[in-house]
Amino acid sequence: MNHDSFFVGWRGRSVSGFLIGVCILAFVLFGGLALAIGSAVNDPGGGDFAGDKDLTGVVVAEPYPLLVLDPDATHPNGHAVLMSGGGKHGVEALAAALSGKRARATGAGFKRGSIDMLLVDTIAGAEGPTSAPAMEPLGTWRLTGEICDGKCVSGVMRPGDGLAHKACANVCISGGVPPVLVTTAPVEGAGFLLMGDRNGHALPDSFRDHTGLPQRMDGSVRRIADVLIFQTDVDAAVTP
Repeated sequence: MNHDSFFVGWRGRSVSGFLIGVCILAFVLFGGLALAIGSAVNDPGGGDFAGDKDLTGVVVAEPYPLLVLDPDATHPNGHAVLMSGGGKHGVEALAAALSGKRARATGAGFKRGSIDMLLVDTIAGAEGPTSAPAMEPLGTWRLTGEICDGKCVSGVMRPGDGLAHKACANVCISGGVPPVLVTTAPVEGAGFLLMGDRNGHALPDSFRDHTGLPQRMDGSVRRIADVLIFQTDVDAAVTP
């Protein structure tokens, strides 16, 4: 056998062109896939740091802590600010001790849509007039939306909603961070509602089964200052 005449098909041919083509094709395919997946995800933006705050108002302890600021030209019925603590903790004990009283709170502010959140550094009683915030019933509603923790969804974390944020939301709300229902359609002009149980208290631990996914719930809505509160039986929530 003449070894000089043995033929190897790839010998002497460059494979660089083929590899470049494969890389370009893979880039286009995976880039298109990433774009398709990304376009189906809700925009995590819209929540922003609102600067350091020094606020004075009346404390509402339930269902979760609020500080209701005095009426002004922009907020003729007063402005309600949700309050939370550092890390994944709330300020329920501090708010309970000051419930119905005038207080001064300092901390970092975050805002998204119709909600303001204060991450409380200090809170203490303050001098000045005290009047119970008006509570206006707005009837019974069937709402669809996602249960989120008010701290992360207002801008502390991005994304602050969606299935990827479920575990974080559960830990935050369990620690006392006010839960917020982000609705699929505005309710009296608001897309973010503070949540509570049917009796106006904190949600039961079973809320964990309903975060991170769209849920449909029935309940009553009431307004305190400019914040809406949705009181519902979270155990009766269903996937729409």
